[in-house]
This record gives sequence, structure tokens and C-alpha cells, in this order.
Amino acid sequence: MAGTGGHPVRTVIVVLVVVGCGLLFWLLRYPCVPGRLRYAFSFGAEERAARRALSDARGERRSACEKADRSVAEAERRWSDRVAPFRQRVRELEAARAALPKPGQGRAVRPKRWLPPLELHEHVLLFMKNEAAGGEDAARTSVEEELPLAGLAVDFGHTRDNVHIRVTRPDGTSRTEHYPRDREVAVYDLVEDVRNQVLRHQQFLARQEAREAELVTETKRAEADLAQAGEAGRPELDTIREAARTRRARADALLRAARDGWKTDAGGLRPWR
Repeated sequence: MAGTGGHPVRTVIVVLVVVGCGLLFWLLRYPCVPGRLRYAFSFGAEERAARRALSDARGERRSACEKADRSVAEAERRWSDRVAPFRQRVRELEAARAALPKPGQGRAVRPKRWLPPLELHEHVLLFMKNEAAGGEDAARTSVEEELPLAGLAVDFGHTRDNVHIRVTRPDGTSRTEHYPRDREVAVYDLVEDVRNQVLRHQQFLARQEAREAELVTETKRAEADLAQAGEAGRPELDTIREAARTRRARADALLRAARDGWKTDAGGLRPWR
């Protein structure tokens, strides 16, 4: 029974806190010095008119800002919709350029006709080497040199004792691999494969360069169209933004006048907003 009396006390405290917060909020909206509290709380015609003027100015400013924000948002959305197709076109072209295939090694080219240590792929000629596999008798191969086919020259040669393939790099240095005379046909076939693949690789690069140049040109054109579309819609957007600034400034001026009027007529304190 002794503990039940605490509930009414807590209720009274809560009510007092709520009322106190309400009074504080009201005084923040309609501040007055102690001798002029009637302006904040009185229901007289003069006091109600003073509060109404301040409240109306606040409402007008709030409404003006909302309308200004809405008009600017709608204008910006229209401008964004205008330029969106052009922006999308630029993105597509940039993605297409980034997606152009990179040469890499490419697929193996007629591997049955390879001769150690040479391996031919779509875009490179590899010189392989044998390595001992961790002390085991078996050996494994690894790439000793990888030569892009662009600018590569390959020649077939022979002597009385052997035949050879001479590979000349773009910088003029060369490397020669020798084979027995009985492999002459196989050596010549591989030389022929490399020469043909060098031509195919050069054609591939030419197509790539042409396509990239085409995409660069189209991208520049699309960027110009995007800039033009953006500038075409800019005057309307700027006009609406300026009108919104003017509307906000006018509402701010009216509210400042109402706050000044409250300070002059209703107690000497300017409202905080």
C-alpha cells in the first residue's frame, strides 16, 4: 500500500514537465519581457493581432520556401530528363570502348605443327623452356620469352647440316632455333603458320584501332550533344532558380519585418525564427 502513492506524484510531474515544455515553446515563438507577457498569452484583440501577424509571416515564409523548392525540383527533373538520353549514350560508348578485346595470348594456333621450343598463339609467339619439377625425373615447361606478333619477322633457313627458324624482333634483334634436316618440311610449315598469323594479328590490331578511333569520335560527338542539350535547358532552369530565390528572399523580408514589428510592439524581444 505504501508504494501506490508514487503513481499520482509521477503523473503530476509528467504533467508539469509537459506544460512547462509547452510554455517554453510558446515563449520561444512569442517572446516577451515579464512586463509584456500579455502579448504572448492574452486573448485581447491587439495581442491576438500581433501574434497572428507573426504567425502569418512564418506560414507565408514556410509556404514560399516549399513552393520554391518544389518548382526548382521539378525544373531540375525536367532538365535531367532532357539530358538523360545523351548521358546514357556517352556511358554506352565509353563502356563499348572499355570492352574492346585485349590481345593477350589468344587461342593456340595449330598446336600439332609446333616445334619445341616454339608455340604459336593468336597474338604471341612463345619460346618455352624445360624445368626440373622439384627434383623429379619428369620435366615441366615454362615460358622463357613471349613475343607479340606485331612487327615480328620469321625466316626459314638451311645449311648442309640443319634447318633453322630465325625470329627477328621489332627492335632488330633476332633469335634462331636449329633443327635436323629431316625436319625441313615441319620447320617450313611452322614458319608459314607464324607468318600467316602475324598478318592476321596485324589485321586484328588494325580493326581494333579503327573501332577504337570510331568510338572515340562517336563519344566526342555524344559529349557535344550532351553539352548542347544541357545548355538548351539551362535558361529555363536558371530562370526558375532565380524566381525561387526571389520568392524566398521576399518571404524572408516579410518575416524579418514581422519579427521587427513584434520586437517593437510586443515586448522588446525579437522572435528566434
